[in-house]
This record gives sequence, structure tokens and C-alpha cells, in this order.
Amino acid sequence: MADLFSILSQASGSLSAHRNSAATASHNLSNANTPGFARQRAELQAMLPAEMINGGFIGRGAGLLTVSQARDRFIEAQIPGSMGQAAFSSAHSAALQGVSALDPDGGAGLTKAIGDFYGSLRALSQNPSDPGLRQVALSTARSMSQAFNRASQSIEAAKSGIDAKLTGTVAEANTLAANIADLNNQIQVARASGGEPNDLLDARLAATDRLAALTGAKPVPDAKGNVSMLLANGTALVNENRAAKLSLLPNAANGGHLAVQLTRTDGTGPMAMQQSEFGGEAGGLLAARDTTLDKAAKSLDTLAFDLGNAINLVHRTGFALDGTTGRDLLVTGATSAGAAGRLAVDPTVDANPSLLGAASSAGTVPGDGTALLALIGTETQALSTGLDASGALSNLISDFGASASRLAAAAQHDGALLDNVTAMRESVSGVSIDEEMINLTKAQRSFEAVMKVMKTTDEMLQTLLSLK
Repeated sequence: MADLFSILSQASGSLSAHRNSAATASHNLSNANTPGFARQRAELQAMLPAEMINGGFIGRGAGLLTVSQARDRFIEAQIPGSMGQAAFSSAHSAALQGVSALDPDGGAGLTKAIGDFYGSLRALSQNPSDPGLRQVALSTARSMSQAFNRASQSIEAAKSGIDAKLTGTVAEANTLAANIADLNNQIQVARASGGEPNDLLDARLAATDRLAALTGAKPVPDAKGNVSMLLANGTALVNENRAAKLSLLPNAANGGHLAVQLTRTDGTGPMAMQQSEFGGEAGGLLAARDTTLDKAAKSLDTLAFDLGNAINLVHRTGFALDGTTGRDLLVTGATSAGAAGRLAVDPTVDANPSLLGAASSAGTVPGDGTALLALIGTETQALSTGLDASGALSNLISDFGASASRLAAAAQHDGALLDNVTAMRESVSGVSIDEEMINLTKAQRSFEAVMKVMKTTDEMLQTLLSLK
């Protein structure tokens, strides 16, 4: 009779094991579409040690060893870097798409404005005393200035848009860093009680993936099972159960645009962070704002400043209809910084077309065309870049367009690499509904078989108890 009770005890433990198998399959099926979830496996083993009875070992049934995750360490090690690089190139490329004033087509507005200005000067040189032609010349000068203004404003608007995106990116990164630090702590507590807290591990992995995509930080596990998140220069966003905090501050040296600061995990700081220290979305946004767009803005300012000063230098030598001279035609400012944004026709000249210096001397008023021909000559004059106005503008637009095209291609390439490694992860860790249905059926059949054993053993016990 003791042997029969032993069978019942063995079957009871086995029922629990198969019930756990069914529960694990059910959990997998429930999370088949949950992002970041890795399929789990109930690992069963024969219960040890077996019992020695009359010279033979009788097994003690099945028990649950652990519930494991399907993860490939080699693939998982590639995911954060791929996510960070894809997010970097995508954010950098997207930030340039809205600057229509400098794309090969949109830039034609500025090219046309410069051409119209010099065309109006040629027309005026045929009849310098014509008030209508003088008005047209000033109108085209105004249009050229406004075209420079719009191009500058377009670049500045793109930079301000990046600042707005950075605000959201930094807020999300701080939330994720704090979440990872908290999950590290929860995982330590759970592991202390035995077993692997798979769902907590999935939650932490999803958070580290997203933080890598936002900042380019790399996960670094330690011997205690914690995962720290380190930026490119080794600065920790997460160190075990402590999180750093990013913040933004207007930077007067960068036109008031937002600079990133970091308060360390030990609470010290904040310290200024450089663009090169970030990857991911934040790094891409900073690179677009402070490298590609900044270079374009400076080139545009240089062109506006050089062209405006070249025109002014000649116009100061020309004589107006009233015989006066020495006036600037355009307002450029003292330095090239911001010149494209503030370029304008001199208000005095703009209000009185007769002040346009068309004559070469007071004695040749209303004009012999010489001064106007000198003004027209600035169209082909080499500026500080070694190119004339059209060449410098064409070079600026082509450089920006080439950068935008290169970054768009890089974003597509990096996105394809990420898709590939993500598909590899899914093939290993993703849930197959068909496979889980098979596992569920196997657990059901095993459960039913063990129930049959228990029923048979119960009948055997009833038979023994009925003996008199």
C-alpha cells in the first residue's frame, strides 16, 4: 500500500509540472504580439534521486526545473548598436528634409532673386534717369534681401524644431534611465528568491533598447546581474540601481539653442555634454543642428555679407540724382554672423529711388552708366570663398543637397541592417502560435495521462481496502 501512495505522490508532482508547462504555453500565446516579449519554456526534469526498491530504481516523476527565455546572446549584443545607429542617421536625415530653401529645387528662389537684381541693374544702365527702372532696381534688391532672410529663417526654424524634439527626447531618456535602475533592483530582489524573473528581464531589455535608440548608450551587464547604460565617452546614464539625469539649457554661444547637461548617477553636476558623446536620436538631432545646418547657415551668412559689402563698396562711389555720394545700398551689419537674416535695402535709399548711385561723378548725373556697370560687375566678382555669388550659392546648395542625399541613403541602409538583426531576434525569441498550440496540447495530453495514473492507482487502493 505504501508503494501505491508513493505513486500518488509522484503523480501529484508531475501534474504540477505539466500544469506549469500549460501555463507557460498560455503565457506565450497571450503575449504573441507583445513588443519585446521573448518566448518562455518550462524546463522539466526527472525528479532525483530515484527510489531503490528490491534491487531496482523507481523514478519519482517529473518536476519543473526552471522557466527559461529564448534569447541568443550574439544577436542581442548587436541590437543596441544597430538601434542607436539607425536612430542617429534617421533623425539626422529627417531634420534636413524640412529645409526647402536649400534643396536643389527650393534653392532656386534665392538664385532667381539674385539674377533678377542684376537683370534690373542692366535695364537701368540703359536709362539711369528713368524713375520706374530705379524703382524696379530697388524692388529686386529688396526681393533679393528677403530671399536671403527667408533662407536664413528656414534654417533657424529647422534648428528650433530640433530643440523641441530634443526636449521630448531628453524627457523620455530620463524616464527610461530611472525605469532601468528600478528594474535592476527588482530583478535582484526576485533572483534572491530563486529562479529567473523573465517578465522583468523582458521589461528591462525593452527599456535598454529604447534608451539605446534615443541616446546611443550601450548596455553593460555586471556579475550581479545589473545592466548599466554607458554613453560613448563612458559616462553612465544608469549605474546599477542609480540613474543619471539629462537636462537642457539655452546656450548663448549657440544662438540660444539648447545645450545638453548631465547630472551624474552620484548626484554631482550638472556637467556640459558634447554632441560627440551622444548617438541615437539625440546624437542625430544634435549633429543635424550643430554640424550640417550650422555649416549651411554660416555659408549663407558669408555669402550675404560678402555680396552685400561688394555691392556697397561700389555703390558708395556712385552719385545719386541730387549729386550726393557715399551711401550703402544694403544693410549687412559689422560681421558675417547673422548677415543673411538681417540683409535689407538701406531704408533711406529704399524710400527715395533717386538716391540710387548710378552716376560715376556729380557732373555726369543722372548717370553715364559707368557706376551701374561697376555694380553689375559684382555679379561675377570673386568673393572671400574664391567664387562669385552664383558659384558660392550653387556650391552651398549642392553641398547641402549632397549631405541630405547621403544621410537619406545612410538612414535607409542602417534601417535595413536593423530590420535584419531584428528579424534574427524574432526568429529566435518570437512566439510561434502553431508551436505553442502544439506545446499546449502536449501538456494537456501529459496531464490527462498522469490523471489516468492517479485514477488507476486509486482503483488499486480501493481494491486493497476492500479485501477482508
